[in-house]
Amino acid sequence: MFSVVKAGNNNHPVPVIKTGRIFFGWYIVAAGLAIHALGYGSRYSFSVFFPTLLDQFGWPRDLGASILSTHLLFYGLTAPLAGGVVDRIGSRRTMFTGTGLLALGLMLSRFGREPWHFYVTFGVLCGVGLCLLGSVPITVVIRNWFERRRGTALSLAFLGNGLAFACYPAVAWLIDTFGWPNAYLLEGLILMAVFGPVIGWIMVYHPRQKGLAQDGLVRGEDSSNLLEVERRRIVDEDWAAREWTLPQAMKTSRFWFLCLTTFCMWGVGHHILVTHQIAFAIDVGFERLYASAVLSLGGWTFCLGSLTSLVSDRIGRESAMTIGLSAVISSILVLLTINDASQPWRLYYFAVAFGFGFGLCVPLVPAVVTDIFQGPKVGATVGFFWFSFAMGGTVGPWLGGLLFELTGNYRLPFAIAGGLFTLAGVAIWLAAPRKVRLVPGRVRV
Repeated sequence: MFSVVKAGNNNHPVPVIKTGRIFFGWYIVAAGLAIHALGYGSRYSFSVFFPTLLDQFGWPRDLGASILSTHLLFYGLTAPLAGGVVDRIGSRRTMFTGTGLLALGLMLSRFGREPWHFYVTFGVLCGVGLCLLGSVPITVVIRNWFERRRGTALSLAFLGNGLAFACYPAVAWLIDTFGWPNAYLLEGLILMAVFGPVIGWIMVYHPRQKGLAQDGLVRGEDSSNLLEVERRRIVDEDWAAREWTLPQAMKTSRFWFLCLTTFCMWGVGHHILVTHQIAFAIDVGFERLYASAVLSLGGWTFCLGSLTSLVSDRIGRESAMTIGLSAVISSILVLLTINDASQPWRLYYFAVAFGFGFGLCVPLVPAVVTDIFQGPKVGATVGFFWFSFAMGGTVGPWLGGLLFELTGNYRLPFAIAGGLFTLAGVAIWLAAPRKVRLVPGRVRV
């Protein structure tokens, strides 16, 4: 399907597509979608396990939620290293290691009886494993395979995050049918069975390894035209010309504004809500399976939001992020009005609007990061943004539980989450990716 020919007199191979109809990079995207769905599904299924663990062991909510906080802490501590590890040893070995640690952590969680047991299994093993498997290496690989369609590729890959939340009813059924210990065991076995072949066959680090070029570009006039469009996207030539490293990036205000965005939006705000939303719904009178099914709708609308985020390639990253955050904030305002189970439409609205809005925002963060910071050694920089997200995620679950224990309800933590989403919206405008590179839809040809 693919072949390599020699270019001119310099003996450098030039990628040429002979007969293939589908660029191999899109298989990378599909694999990223599957890994996001099942890998992060194992993390966010904790929301379904959470009420069961509280009932089983009688823990206060801040103590129980600290299990997820520990997971996110070790995920975050690993993140600055993960991008560099992928750059050094390749995507396959990194992601195989992550799969083994994640599956082992889940299977050992079935034996947990004390909080520290879960800190080690779900916290340390699953946190480190998911980081070496998930968004950081996937973003690095997609960055290698795509340039002009990077926003589209990332949006499609991050669709899997929505399917991660859509797993709520299935996990609730596993817990009700087999008990929570065996549900953890089954999760680990499923991940090993799926991820081994997907990573081994598909997750190729760079298109050069298959004799290809970014976006399936072919040498000739068409490629030249496309590269000219990419050149016209650049607004700040000095910035775009740099081959960014982490120490260099940390000296810029844009870097810290993006860290603030990921800390507030992906980190604290999101994890206050996803950790405690099912427990909240049960508190106000909804049945666990019903609440899990309703809130899982957010996973499907997350997918719709991720697809809608493709519009950012036309209207700009900041404008698209503002639309998504507006939907998220409206959903939180409705959530704060729920006092009982007499008006289930409010819970439906929260699930649908939050899922759509957050789904629209999530792919925009890696798109913004890779618009602003590029270069062959940028993997550690990409990883650091996941570190800042995870630091926020470490705070979010615990903070939501602590404020519940102090106030007896979730009004204050949910209101804080709304404020943090607003702050994230301000930070993305201050990071101003539009002042480094225009999105393709804003380029005049």
